[in-house]
Amino acid sequence: MVNRIKLIIIAWLFISISIYAQSFRIATFNIQNFGQSKMAKTDVVDTLAMIVRQFDIVAVQEISDISNQTAGAFLKVVNAGGARYKLSCSERTGVQPDDRKSAEQYAYYYNSRTVTLTDAALYKDVNDDFQREPYIASFTRKSDSLTFVVCTIHTAPKQAVEEIAALANVAKWIPTRFRNAKRIIFCGDFNASCSYASPEALQALVIHKSPYYWVVPDNADTNLAKSACAYDRFVVTDNLRNLVGGWEVYRAFKSKKVSDHWPVVLKIEEDRKR
Repeated sequence: MVNRIKLIIIAWLFISISIYAQSFRIATFNIQNFGQSKMAKTDVVDTLAMIVRQFDIVAVQEISDISNQTAGAFLKVVNAGGARYKLSCSERTGVQPDDRKSAEQYAYYYNSRTVTLTDAALYKDVNDDFQREPYIASFTRKSDSLTFVVCTIHTAPKQAVEEIAALANVAKWIPTRFRNAKRIIFCGDFNASCSYASPEALQALVIHKSPYYWVVPDNADTNLAKSACAYDRFVVTDNLRNLVGGWEVYRAFKSKKVSDHWPVVLKIEEDRKR
């Protein structure tokens, strides 16, 4: 009987480890107005930290702390219970003079047990296509050495379609800055819905055609407002499409004190061909 119980426990552990290894998940999360005021709310910060710890990589938008202290302070909370996350935080965006009033930071929080960051940089926006320049980072998954690049953005709502269109230029730039940049994941608060961007306008864009695959559909609801809007998106290059294991809106809270957006999650399966 004892041996049977041991076998059951071992089998359960094996299944759990296998599921964990295959459940590599990336989240994009606009943490509304994430600065020192929000960091002072312990219950809110604990909720945010709990959310981050559910995922291998979390791309965060709308860090609005001019002192640049929030991202690092939040990392300490994420790791307070023994987690081993690391942080890659951008410089403040809004390099162009007309964009500085809307300057924010981006951040990637990533689980150092499952993934390695190899490089990161803000997009060199020489044409001033973006109010907040996208932040790009390259990662390697430890389980199968899969390499990929993540590009996150928070578009200006009234310029959403134009800025989303300009991601095609970013896609061309990425291989000139990042090695092995064959697989690209675009994510963030695209404002790609409702009054800011119609499905027809989006579908006409180069970034909406091959070799790009839009994972999150136009009828998704990624925000806490009464109107259902698919603001937050994932777009992957076709060479990652067969590894997409699904997506979801992670409705882990109901209070807008946490954010007015829910995290949106992309699951990337193991690359069995490697």
